[in-house]
Amino acid sequence: MKPTAADTRHWKNTVFPAIDCNYQIFSLDRSYGGSTGSSPASFLNISRDYFRREARRNFLAEIAFFLVLGAILIATFIQGARVIIHFLLLPPA
Repeated sequence: MKPTAADTRHWKNTVFPAIDCNYQIFSLDRSYGGSTGSSPASFLNISRDYFRREARRNFLAEIAFFLVLGAILIATFIQGARVIIHFLLLPPA
């Protein structure tokens, strides 16, 4: 929306300068969704393709790393539970 002459007179008294912007309308009639003609991309097809091509080399290393992190997490919870139980069993001071 362009400013009118009355608006520009009002803006001359303000500190901020008037900014005239050229807004362009973005048309969506050129972009279409849908299939590209290949098989539908289901989750099963995507994961099968990922494990066939990309994940084979690193999969065992990632499993080992995940199991180590899980063991550390379990050990942390067990130690925290032991400390809380020890604290609750202390005689009152």
